[in-house]
Amino acid sequence: MLYFLAIVHISMVDKVGSGQSIFIVVSMLIFTLTHFFYFSRFSTKTFILLNLVDFLFGVGYGYMFPESNYLYLLFFGVVGVTLFLGTSSKGVLMGGVVLFTIAWLFNMATDYYRTGSANLIFNIICFVVLVLQGCMVGGLIRYLLLAQDKISDQYKEVTSSHMALQEAHEQMRRYAEEVEILTSTRERNQIAREIHDTVGHKMTALLVQLEVAQMIQESEPLKAKDTIQLCKQLAQSALQEVRLSVRAIHEEVGIQLGLIESLRKLLTDFSEMTGVKTSLQVEGDLSSVSATLQPIIYRVIQESLTNAKRHGNATQANVNLHVTEQQINIEIADNGAGVTGIVPGFGLINMRERVEEHSGMIQFISKKEHGFLIKISFPLQKKTWTFEG
Repeated sequence: MLYFLAIVHISMVDKVGSGQSIFIVVSMLIFTLTHFFYFSRFSTKTFILLNLVDFLFGVGYGYMFPESNYLYLLFFGVVGVTLFLGTSSKGVLMGGVVLFTIAWLFNMATDYYRTGSANLIFNIICFVVLVLQGCMVGGLIRYLLLAQDKISDQYKEVTSSHMALQEAHEQMRRYAEEVEILTSTRERNQIAREIHDTVGHKMTALLVQLEVAQMIQESEPLKAKDTIQLCKQLAQSALQEVRLSVRAIHEEVGIQLGLIESLRKLLTDFSEMTGVKTSLQVEGDLSSVSATLQPIIYRVIQESLTNAKRHGNATQANVNLHVTEQQINIEIADNGAGVTGIVPGFGLINMRERVEEHSGMIQFISKKEHGFLIKISFPLQKKTWTFEG
């Protein structure tokens, strides 16, 4: 644009070789150098210096060609676009506007001194349209470029966040799978220990009694017969233990049929395998019990029934569930042998840990010959939805 304006002024030269023609040639060379530096890396000070050089030559055109009808203001407009496009420093921009104004007033005063007249309204219109509007255009272009860069940066951040979120989601999924596997492994390890402790003990006693029966079968046949009968009872008891443990291994704690149906099936199967009479009583709506709490309730009741038969030799067990808005209360009572002083073993300790992990409370109550009672309570999460029109 500066080249084009310089070429336009060639038609106004008085004669070749005059000061005006030399000024045009020099200005075109300077414009070439300044624009070469514009397209290279430069500091803010260098940028201001290059704009100042173009500005001074624009002032020179106004002074050298007073008959150009304010065409020199187009130089100011081009320099203003470049200045507002290249920097956002308020001090530099305000300084540029002040210099444009001073140069405009200077050239207008010079024209008045030469010609004796000056069209003030036309001067103001040309200055506003050519110079100030050019500055505004440069500022708007810079704002749009910065906004585009900001949008591009935000898009990159959103893309990066999305990828990080996907990675975190994948890690959470893998973590959930690992927790599920570890939980299942812990359940199986517990059952394996119980099989080792109970069945292993009974099988050891069985072998000892069989050896005794073998030794006395000829000398004391009646006592050997009683010993063999005891071995039969030990074998039956060990078989029940194995069946209970194997069933627990294969059960899905997800309780797809619902908690009530799962508990009914649990008590029915337990009665069929052990001969213990069981009953289930439910008060309230079990649907308010969370899906994460249902397997814990199931396992606690299962463990309590197993203990009732294994340690108390109970013939009857009753399970009561009472659900309110705030909590669920569970009682498992049996008519087993009972104990005078309760010393929690591995099973009761594990049961207590299960309950306390879910903010629950558990209590063991027993008396000799008066059975065993377990009281459990879990708080239920209360959810509230509020809607306004």
